[in-house]
Amino acid sequence: MKKLGIVFIILIILVVGGFLLMTSNAKKELKAMEYEKIDMNLVSDGVYNGEADAGLVKVKVVTTVKNNAIKKIDIIEHQNGMGGKAEVITDKIIEENSYKVDAISGATLSSEAIKSSVSKSLKEGYSK
Repeated sequence: MKKLGIVFIILIILVVGGFLLMTSNAKKELKAMEYEKIDMNLVSDGVYNGEADAGLVKVKVVTTVKNNAIKKIDIIEHQNGMGGKAEVITDKIIEENSYKVDAISGATLSSEAIKSSVSKSLKEGYSK
């Protein structure tokens, strides 16, 4: 009985340690996220690709622009763990015509990776 208690305590320590390590890595990835500075008035009509790699989260998007407005965002790939609910952020980006929108609560890393990949896709259509 005593051995079972020790095994249980060790298991809890490992789970908590793993969670803390993942949280720490996610914070580092958030700080390292890259965003392009975009003026939508300078983005030409077209279809553009962008991607972001945040370690645990990888995103590839295709963004369609017409008349200086984001018309459509297709998420081609989203390796997300439990951040799938972040995909609705594309609706907010289209509505605001900007990737500078609030992250989806509970899916911050995925939200930021999607926003970063959209910003990078828009940079493809940038005419300075």
